[in-house]
Amino acid sequence: MESPSPSMARDRISGLPDDVLGHILSFLPNDEAGRAAVLCRRWCDVFGHVHTVSFEEREGERNDDWYTYYLEATELRSCSTALDRISAALLCRRRCAGGHVPLRTFRFAFDKFMDGWDTIQVDQWLSYVLEYAGQELNLDLRFVIQPVCEHDRYRGAPVHGDADSDSDEDKTGLYRLPRRLFSWAALKTLCLSHCLLKPPEAIHLPCLETLRLTNIRHDSGRSVQRLVSSCPRLTDLTLEAVHHLRTLTVLHRRLRRFALRCCHSAKSIHIDASELRSLEYRGYLPRESLVTLHGLPASRGIPSCTLSLCTPVSKSAAKLKAFRRFLWSFAASRRLHLYHRRLHSKCLTADGLPSFLHMTHLVLQGRVHHRGFIGAVRGILEQTPNLEVLSLHMAEDKERLWETVESGRLGQAGDAPVVVVPDGWGFCKTPCLQLRVREINMEHYEGNETQRTLACLLYGNAIVLERLRVIFAEKCFAVPARLKEEIESWAKDGSESIFM
Repeated sequence: MESPSPSMARDRISGLPDDVLGHILSFLPNDEAGRAAVLCRRWCDVFGHVHTVSFEEREGERNDDWYTYYLEATELRSCSTALDRISAALLCRRRCAGGHVPLRTFRFAFDKFMDGWDTIQVDQWLSYVLEYAGQELNLDLRFVIQPVCEHDRYRGAPVHGDADSDSDEDKTGLYRLPRRLFSWAALKTLCLSHCLLKPPEAIHLPCLETLRLTNIRHDSGRSVQRLVSSCPRLTDLTLEAVHHLRTLTVLHRRLRRFALRCCHSAKSIHIDASELRSLEYRGYLPRESLVTLHGLPASRGIPSCTLSLCTPVSKSAAKLKAFRRFLWSFAASRRLHLYHRRLHSKCLTADGLPSFLHMTHLVLQGRVHHRGFIGAVRGILEQTPNLEVLSLHMAEDKERLWETVESGRLGQAGDAPVVVVPDGWGFCKTPCLQLRVREINMEHYEGNETQRTLACLLYGNAIVLERLRVIFAEKCFAVPARLKEEIESWAKDGSESIFM
């Protein structure tokens, strides 16, 4: 066998310029990109040419910080290794590339932020980042890793302080952003979590397109409004758990995506929806006047909407009326993603629901374990005559699944009882199933009685179905073959089946 010629055996990748190799490594996690230095001497300094620095701590990584500080620490610093890795990455850029490689993205996520331990290092990082930023800069600074909404923990707790106050009381432990950050013209993306904004009077962010504020607890609504109003090119705005936000006006005609999550103090939000393509709301069942959309023709709704409620909606007449009135705001949408976990099944019965004449994609997410949900699915399908794609994201009930698998009821073929579909469900008369629905997806499919009954009704009555996709629950290791055969027996011949 002939040996390869020298031209064929040559390492062409290592022959690329440092800037090109750095650009390639920027798409890898920094830990993996740093390992490239051990390949050969040629790669020793390549990491210094990456344009993205990104590190995240693990949740719970700092649980022993108090022990380290009080009993072992000889200096005020966290026991987290992420601090050293970020500093090493920035120093490597400065040592190897001489500071001439523009930094495009800087991102970190802390398990916890320790005021006094981490403040000095974060100040040094941001000073370096702003000094060596390129023509566009993306910042994602998460100072605490935790769920956005803690409604269950703080239910009924009052919000302390004046909503329009910028008092410095009770702000210890929060990182205060440098003032010059709010006038950095190259800033394109700014994502902030668990920190203190305290913006200066003069804010100048002419190129900012994406803004996300999460768990901003102590800045006033006026501060948030001034920040938003100072971003003339804003296209993507996300507000999560901004505690003192009461009113907000966003009249940027460029805005294409808006998400309002768990801002439970909000009373009035005005949005220019002329170019809005995506709207997401999560929070209390809102009053009719909470979100006002300007510039949106009645015949053209927002193309994509996501709705989730933080508090249960009971079957009382007042709650049902309020929820259905809320849904009327999205009757012209083409795609709806609805979290139904906190909704009573009667909320989605056909009586009183709006007609979603333009809707082609519907996603229902939440546990499916009660037979009342089957009637709810039929009710909403009756109001979506032009639906083409239906997705059911079934939240996994691990305890119930473990019992099912361990007991062996579905472990062997023949053990599972045959699904008996009672008369009167009416799925065979649903127009969209008969004429339109071409794809039905189910995720976290466990195979409990309610899920199997619903799958039988949907797949068995979808006349023009072209594709079905089923993703089984993680612990459903003993039953996929049995469930797969069952589902295929219900579906019409000719449809593509995908099981995962």
